[in-house]
Amino acid sequence: MIISFSVENFRSIRNKICLDFRATSDTHLEEHLVMEIPKPKLRILKMAMIYGANASGKTNILLALDFLRNLVVSPQTNKNNPIGLSPFALDTDKNSSFEIEFYHQGVCYVYELVLNNDRILKESLSHYPKGFKANVFHRQYDPAIDRYRYKWTDKSYKKVLRENLQIVIGNQAILAAISGVEDHGAIQKAHEWFRLTQLPIFTPGTALNKYYSANYGNIQKNKDFYLSILQMADFHIRDIIFEELIVLFSHVPDSLKHLFIADFDEIKKGANTHAKRMSFLHEVEDGDFILNAFDESMGTQRFFALSIQLQATLKMNTIISIDEIDNSLHIDLLELFILLFFKHSKESQLIFTSHNVTLLNQKHLLRRDTVFITDRLPDGSTELTNVSDYPVRKEHALDKLFMKGQIGGKPDVGVV
Repeated sequence: MIISFSVENFRSIRNKICLDFRATSDTHLEEHLVMEIPKPKLRILKMAMIYGANASGKTNILLALDFLRNLVVSPQTNKNNPIGLSPFALDTDKNSSFEIEFYHQGVCYVYELVLNNDRILKESLSHYPKGFKANVFHRQYDPAIDRYRYKWTDKSYKKVLRENLQIVIGNQAILAAISGVEDHGAIQKAHEWFRLTQLPIFTPGTALNKYYSANYGNIQKNKDFYLSILQMADFHIRDIIFEELIVLFSHVPDSLKHLFIADFDEIKKGANTHAKRMSFLHEVEDGDFILNAFDESMGTQRFFALSIQLQATLKMNTIISIDEIDNSLHIDLLELFILLFFKHSKESQLIFTSHNVTLLNQKHLLRRDTVFITDRLPDGSTELTNVSDYPVRKEHALDKLFMKGQIGGKPDVGVV
């Protein structure tokens, strides 16, 4: 679970902002929204919803999380490649920083990173194995000698292992390099948290063909789970039909290629490739009919894709990040998704952005400290606040306060 996440100088985020999951003293929906950590004693929110005007930086907060995840799980292997950092447009000559505090397998960790687009300048990992903070390693670039200085506080990292990790290239994190050596210590466990629990950001632009393809086996194996959710959503879907074919795509009309879940690199070669087809059997009063998954409505396709993320919470504790969760979804389906998350989540977290103001009035789904607001400052940068920072009482209607601009996040549109 994420305890807090801070970022500075990334895309529209100029000054440091913090997405803090520490719960307030509010006990509303405690059993659904709060996870208690014994050492150090903390109460952590399991959901964060981000509202704000267009271009105020909501998505960039999720992209910052995704950037840090990719840096750890998909490391650079060529020392000459840029890291791929996108700093604030007016601060391209300044360093960027990330700090994430998280809870994994009974232990809290703090990971800090300072970098530019060429190299990592500072990296450190600390943890709380006995409830007290202890540093694991610290790495700092010294431009005077063009080398890194290291401090290894965790005595379990012997000389040979330290030396293997210290040859890491400048654009690669030690937390990423640990995947290439044998280790069962704190660094490996922190790496596993990024790799196994953080799902890639899901956006309105996520390619569903590739998404379904990557999860095809999972959908087959857990068909009953997906059917139960589709039936709750009132799509009149009675069955999911799976077909696996060998297809010569050069013989398939372009108008029909969208019906297949396939390897697109092979499609470009025009070669035979294993293709998959997934269809839904609908049951209505006049009889049954079958629709290919990609002929379904966008709402059905998107809700089904989101259910794949829900299924991940059954297997492990996951961090689900969704941009514009309300895209193509009726408010009732959005509510169903959140309720299903409550049902299946143990130590998982749901982070999403939204423009659906109606959701803010659903007090059975949220409370004040779960709602974050982004505002665009005069320099174009992002400011992030929590609704609990405002003098908002439980009886206040958040949707009305938001629409009046009393808790921020409302665009100042011109008069027509």
